[in-house]
Amino acid sequence: MKICIIDSKSFISRPELLEPLYSIGDVDLYDGIPKDKFEVVDRGKDADIIAFGMMQFSHEMIDRLEKLKILQFIGTGVNNFVDMDYAKSKGIKVLGIEGYGSNAVAEFALSMALALNRKIPIANRRVKNKEWSIEGLQGGEIAGSTVGVIGTGNIGQLVAEKYSALGARVIACDIFENELLKSEGVPYVTMDEIFRKSDIVTLHMKVTDENKYGIGKNMFDVMKPGSLFVNVARAELVDPNDLFQALVNDKLGGAAVDVYYDEPPAASDYRLASLSNVIATPHIGYDTKEAIDNSIKLTVQSIVEAVG
Repeated sequence: MKICIIDSKSFISRPELLEPLYSIGDVDLYDGIPKDKFEVVDRGKDADIIAFGMMQFSHEMIDRLEKLKILQFIGTGVNNFVDMDYAKSKGIKVLGIEGYGSNAVAEFALSMALALNRKIPIANRRVKNKEWSIEGLQGGEIAGSTVGVIGTGNIGQLVAEKYSALGARVIACDIFENELLKSEGVPYVTMDEIFRKSDIVTLHMKVTDENKYGIGKNMFDVMKPGSLFVNVARAELVDPNDLFQALVNDKLGGAAVDVYYDEPPAASDYRLASLSNVIATPHIGYDTKEAIDNSIKLTVQSIVEAVG
């Protein structure tokens, strides 16, 4: 049995965590992100099992991987990266891992909001450019603010708890209500109430056919002047044009984004990042040493269990 880890830079650095894989087959480790789908196929063409990061496995790609039996996504939300129905029709198991970086992403979402709220990126740029001015840099405080958390799974729950610890009033919205948060006094409200009442809206739900591009103009228009929007979940949850217009028309005080429709984005898709009231980062919310070690352990465990 051949196991191929398509982009294994972090795996190469922790060989001791891979030992269970060597007991079930030959392991090919490739350092560096494939430059295109053809390189993905070239690396994985002889593999029974492919472990991968953020790359797409379409109908066409799956057809080119004739020996493939298991696709193991090194992350959550695998349905965003694999043609699930086609893989199933070919008898291919598609697996993901859960919870490996929940705290990393939660801390990152909070830090993005804190930086936006105190206008730290703008202040930092000014001083680096030898400009000493506090004009327009007055910020706000988390304590006493209202934070709307959309999606209260593992990450959303942690985000809500961290904001509560800082003295914010947290309100939440999710199809499935988190009983622990409810027991801690977090009320569940409608999506409309989240956008109307919150000083900060932070997004932590998964993409489905029903909610894709569902957050747009009608929601941004009702937000408080100066309010903030944070998305470290999935870009496809938000209408990109509506978010851009809300920012340039001062419907929002600022936004922080760590996720994009294409990664890396096309040159024309950097317009959001060009705005002074936007913090844009290259999908690094999950990327801590602790989370990466967790991802390796859970990926290895998932593959071993799938092989049986």
